[in-house]
Amino acid sequence: MEKKLTDVFGFEKAKKYDTALDQVIKTREQITIEFNSDFGSGRWFVARLAPVFDPDGNYTFRISASVTDISEQKKYADELKEKEALLLEAQEIAKTGNWSYDHSTKETYWSKSLYSILEIDSIPEDISKYEYYISLIHPDDRDKAYQYFSNLKETYESQFEYRLITPNGNLKYFRALKGELITHEDGKPKRSFGVLQDITETKKAEKKIKVSQAELEEAQTIAKIGNWKWDVIMNKLTWSEEITNIFELDPASVSEQNFIKLLTKYAHPNDRHILKQHLKDLSKITNTSYEYRIITPNGNIKYLSIIVGKLIKRDDGVLRKVIGTLQDITDRKLAELESQRTENKYKLVLETIKLPAISVDRNGDVIFCNKYAAEMLGYEQKEILGLNWINYFVPENSRNNTSELFDNDSFKPQNTNSVICRNGEQRIISWQNTISYDENGQIKEVTGIGEDITERQKKTQELISAKEQAERSSQFKSEFLSIMSHEIRTPMNAVIGTTNLLLSEDPKPDQLEYLNTLKFSGENLLAIINDILDYNKIEAGKLELNKIPFSIHHLTQKIKKSFYAKATEKDLEIELIIDDNIPAQLIGDQIRLGQVLNNLVSNAIKFTHYGKVIIRLEQQQAADKTTHIKFTVTDTGIGIAPENLHIIFDPFEQETQNSDTNYGGTGLGLAITKRLVELHKSSISVTSKPGYGTEFTFSIAFEIGQQEEKKEDQTSILPTNSTSDLLGMRILIVDDNKMNIMIASKFLKKWQAQPDEATSGNEAIELTKQNNYDLIIMDLQMPGMDGFEATRIIKRSNPQIPILALTADAMPETHSKAFAAGMCDYLTKPFVPNVLFEKVARYYVAVEG
Repeated sequence: MEKKLTDVFGFEKAKKYDTALDQVIKTREQITIEFNSDFGSGRWFVARLAPVFDPDGNYTFRISASVTDISEQKKYADELKEKEALLLEAQEIAKTGNWSYDHSTKETYWSKSLYSILEIDSIPEDISKYEYYISLIHPDDRDKAYQYFSNLKETYESQFEYRLITPNGNLKYFRALKGELITHEDGKPKRSFGVLQDITETKKAEKKIKVSQAELEEAQTIAKIGNWKWDVIMNKLTWSEEITNIFELDPASVSEQNFIKLLTKYAHPNDRHILKQHLKDLSKITNTSYEYRIITPNGNIKYLSIIVGKLIKRDDGVLRKVIGTLQDITDRKLAELESQRTENKYKLVLETIKLPAISVDRNGDVIFCNKYAAEMLGYEQKEILGLNWINYFVPENSRNNTSELFDNDSFKPQNTNSVICRNGEQRIISWQNTISYDENGQIKEVTGIGEDITERQKKTQELISAKEQAERSSQFKSEFLSIMSHEIRTPMNAVIGTTNLLLSEDPKPDQLEYLNTLKFSGENLLAIINDILDYNKIEAGKLELNKIPFSIHHLTQKIKKSFYAKATEKDLEIELIIDDNIPAQLIGDQIRLGQVLNNLVSNAIKFTHYGKVIIRLEQQQAADKTTHIKFTVTDTGIGIAPENLHIIFDPFEQETQNSDTNYGGTGLGLAITKRLVELHKSSISVTSKPGYGTEFTFSIAFEIGQQEEKKEDQTSILPTNSTSDLLGMRILIVDDNKMNIMIASKFLKKWQAQPDEATSGNEAIELTKQNNYDLIIMDLQMPGMDGFEATRIIKRSNPQIPILALTADAMPETHSKAFAAGMCDYLTKPFVPNVLFEKVARYYVAVEG
């Protein structure tokens, strides 16, 4: 005794007692505490602590304490709470709530779970629970629900289903279950009980089942599938409505019939053995499916597929029920039969054609071979069937590629390959393939109809070889002409240039005739070379039209003026007649058009000794953007003999009716003219009468250009003075041929220019570094560094200097290469002084003075 509680129990355990005692001392009121045994017995106690007062009511500073063992009460209370928790959990899972009604006090009790499924925490204060609940019921179900709940004492219905709308707006399905009615001793009702259950999920599931059932029935109807069930013990057959529709029967007439008799009754006579074979011994019936035909009461023949899906047996193994399906496959079967008939007809056709026909499966095994293919390969048809096409008939070097076509499902509708015949010979076959695929999209079968192109391939190869040989010959010819052009033009430049120099220096009268003869011969030889090169360009397909805006009026006037001197020499009149309706501006290749007209007018003057030459242009038809112009060149010359008209446009052919006169030329002029007209997508025609003259006619379509009054070019850099004057212009002439340098230099000096000379590309580069030149005339073909490389180097440091190409090579590819190197213009040897002056003068800037 006289020990402190902490000494007995320890600080932590004594704390609850100390706290209670302090509370009693402070408030001087009784206090009760529950606690578990502090000595580990597991029992529960309740302690009552009360202040002690004397008879006068004064606090004596003493406290009385009593301790009672409440372990059994505590156990019962915990079990009750556990059961209540389990009940609430079960109600939560089952979505149920219970209610009770006290008939004496008129009070209604709702469980916590009922509040939860109604999605409420409480009800309004001004309304009873019963009235509130009735207000939540769906308007369409409210009257029936009110009647049911109002007559619970008298109704015999144990349950009632209805819809309810929660305060949150959710529609729910509820089931009310009537509970026990407790009465007083006098039989008057004392208390009513009931359960409310949320069956929304059940209703939704039922609805889904109904929808699924309807969809299943609809799918069965569409697919013509019905299900059946045969109770073997009761020998009773039940089936879905669709099977009745398939058999075209009245359901009442088959409901109790023997199953086997029913199936065999309507079976096609030729198929009854199929049913009997499968159904003769019920003890051995297995999951199976088979097809057979029936004849319906209406006389319709149908193809059916019957499936025995499930066998239900008793514990002793005796068959109790058979469940299966039956499908009307008439449409599919008829399609298969039609496909088979079509395939047979197809194979019959393949058998009669005079082409090889082969069918292989996806493994490459031959499944069909017509007689023609077998004979081509050297086999009997039956020998080929079953052989692997790739292993037996495809050359070894092609087998991997052919196998990949099958493996990758990449067979093409057309292919060409070689096949190996029995005698070892290889034939080249061009196949047209028909490819069939299975349900997985993979190759099922390939049928090829071939054509033996072995001989054709040999001829094709011969043609290819001949073509390649012709191309090599053409290339050789082009290279030969290019070399010969360069080799001929270089000395001709010296001949014609020297002649022009002598003519410009006042020759003696007796020398003038010789010089003119020399000039004429040189120019005639140059014309022959140009004709040969032009014809070669056309034949090689290297000549293309360059369409630019031009004036056809100016072009034809220039042509007339250029031939005026020659016509005057022969006392001929040259006349130009142009239709006023022809637009002033056209779009086309005026250079090639001018070449055509020059050739025709030149020939007309050459073969006309008296009379005149007429150039006529007429507009044939016109549209918004195009116009067709007819060109006619007429002369009053010697004409062409009728027997020569068909060869007049052939190369190297000339009119030979007058053998006493030699008119010169190569015979290429009209051949070139014809090709140039054809480049314009047109043709040229000729009419002639010997002794009266000749007329050439052709028409060309032009695009119409912008119709503006053509102004003189104000930006021309040609010298405006009338004399040939290049006063003070510094020009560098680069050429490895000193004669070419001398001729060009002399002409430039006559025009008062200041030429410098270089005989190589390296020398030209050094001179350019030391001097400021207005123009460089650059030969292209020089030993060491050629003109192309020299131009590129000069342009890097002096991009402003214009460089004029000077070459004896007149081939078009050389022109393109020169411009690509950075040159601005092109002058072909031998050059005419007027052309040299015109090209140089474009870059002349007059010296201020």
